[in-house]
Amino acid sequence: MYLRTLGTDEMRGLYSPCLERDFPPEELMPWKWMEPLIENGYQRSVGFYDGEGLAAYALFITAGDKPRTALLNYFAVQPERRGRGAGSRCLELMREAISGRDCRIIFEVEDPDTAPDPEAARRRIDFYLRGGARATGVRSTLFGVEYRIMVLEEEGESLPISDEQLAGELEALYHITVAKKHKFEEVCRVYIQTQREAGSFSRDLGRTLTYLLRSRKRFMGEKLREYGFSGGMYMIVLHVDRNPGLSQDAVAGHLYIDKCSVARKVKKLEELGCLYRETDPSDRRQNKLFLTDKGRELAPAIRKYLGQWGDEVTSGLTESEKETLITLLMKTIKK
Repeated sequence: MYLRTLGTDEMRGLYSPCLERDFPPEELMPWKWMEPLIENGYQRSVGFYDGEGLAAYALFITAGDKPRTALLNYFAVQPERRGRGAGSRCLELMREAISGRDCRIIFEVEDPDTAPDPEAARRRIDFYLRGGARATGVRSTLFGVEYRIMVLEEEGESLPISDEQLAGELEALYHITVAKKHKFEEVCRVYIQTQREAGSFSRDLGRTLTYLLRSRKRFMGEKLREYGFSGGMYMIVLHVDRNPGLSQDAVAGHLYIDKCSVARKVKKLEELGCLYRETDPSDRRQNKLFLTDKGRELAPAIRKYLGQWGDEVTSGLTESEKETLITLLMKTIKK
């Protein structure tokens, strides 16, 4: 595969149907705005070709005759070439093109924390990382869309560009692309993500855990209302299902619930016909808990509902990220 610079006429031919096909209307710059950028040397376009013809194309925003920084404005692989490694090869060619020229390429990637499709945003970040780009602390907001900024530099660059310099160069390039009919500061913001303020981690962790607990309580309350359940009664059913004959005190200790609360919940579950108590012959002060047939039949339904809740709150995570989340949270538990 090789790349070749495209002229204005060639780009006009690519605009329709290629760009109109590959990008939604709200993301695509009208041709009447794009053409002057090309003619004035602010937009440089390249095509990536192989033995089958055009495999992909990329449009860059630059400033000056010998720009050091280029913003990748549009990049797409032809539909019939996708999934065949063409995108990765294009990144390799971009890196070769800037080699020895003291140049860099800026990539915008939608922030996974705010993107409509977080998983797609994460895949895009991984794609650029595999291609040799690095993540930076620079962030931008453009027409309401939040981006993380990545940069591809010459291999072996001894002094990578600082976040402060990168932010300044990105803002200068945005000034080129934002139409004069818009008030720049109202539609565009470039900034550097700062470190967390003191105490913010603990606050955010507590807020997140509280949200998850309340979310699960509300979800399970709605699902089990028809059975007469409330609060954490379902947790007692599941624990006794796994450990028949367990004492009330042992249940309280495992679930971090005070003994009086467990006693009230056990009494209610007895009234609902879900469990029964037997006096421990070795310690008549203790009650051993067992599920009734009704309780044993209900346990799988409870587990199904808990699975549904878990799937909902982690829908934006990959299986690997779910495993990492559990592993990290388990490390915070003091035995």
